[in-house]
Amino acid sequence: MMLAAGLAAGAHAATSAGPAKNPLVAYALGPSSRFGFTGRVAERVSAGSYLYLRVQDAAGTEHWVATLTSTASTAEDVEVQVFARAEDFHSKRLSRDFSPLLFGTVRPRAPKPR
Repeated sequence: MMLAAGLAAGAHAATSAGPAKNPLVAYALGPSSRFGFTGRVAERVSAGSYLYLRVQDAAGTEHWVATLTSTASTAEDVEVQVFARAEDFHSKRLSRDFSPLLFGTVRPRAPKPR
C-alpha cells in the first residue's frame, strides 16, 4: 500500500491553475479487481523515479508495468501485484505511449518449493 501512495504522490504535478489531480485515481482498480501474476522481465526502461518493466508471463503475454525505481526488484523472475491500470498512457518523460500500462509492486519471485 505504501508503494501505491508513493506512486500516487509522485504522479501529479502543480500547474498554474493549482495542484493537478492525481492521475492514478482515475486508473485505480477496486480491491476485488486487483490481481497479480508472475513473469520474467524482458526490458527495463528508467524514467526518473519510475521504472517501466516489460514482463512476460508464463503464457507468453507481455505486460508493461510502472513501479517506483526505489522499490523495484532487480531480479529477472518477478511477482507483480497490480493496483491500477491505464488503457492508454502517455509518458511525457519517455515520449512514449503504453497501451495498456499496469501500475504495481514488483518483487523477486519466490523460489518454487521442492
